[in-house]
Amino acid sequence: GTQMISKGLDFSNVKVVGHLNADNMLNYPDFRSYERSYQLMAQVGGRAGRKKGRGKVIIQTSDPKNPIIQSVINNDYHSVYHGQSDERKRFTYPPFCRLIKITLKHKRKSILNIASDDLANRFNSLTELQTIGPESPLISRIQNMNLKSILLKLKKDSNLSKTKIQIRDCINCILDKKTWIITTSNM
Repeated sequence: GTQMISKGLDFSNVKVVGHLNADNMLNYPDFRSYERSYQLMAQVGGRAGRKKGRGKVIIQTSDPKNPIIQSVINNDYHSVYHGQSDERKRFTYPPFCRLIKITLKHKRKSILNIASDDLANRFNSLTELQTIGPESPLISRIQNMNLKSILLKLKKDSNLSKTKIQIRDCINCILDKKTWIITTSNM
């Protein structure tokens, strides 16, 4: 229902909109969670009182002083933009770097741990990037396969083609040792 309402469907007699447990989105372990939370709460809130009179928006939260909640209440997208931009710059997240997420999968957790640690150590030796992980994702097992993720931060001004070759070489060294399943995705 939230997705239907947030995508702009116009229900003419909606007077009250409730956003339950907003803390779940705000505390999601992703650098984009504040931005996405603000966007969804603002969109859903905009559905109340569109035709006849003013609507009411209720946000359930355990932290009403959270800057994102306050920005939604005050309809202050400028402070969200500037706050998130400053934070991303300080901690080197996009658009101030490039991200590559690498996911390793294996049936045996012990083998997965060895392979992911080995791969992360190889990535740490590369000067053009910063390695975060390996870490187990929130859902760490899918279809009898254990998962581990490694996040790579590439400097914005780095030689992208050279760095990609180095990353591929590190992955190939691991693949040569055993049969692993590794996937990569740009974020």
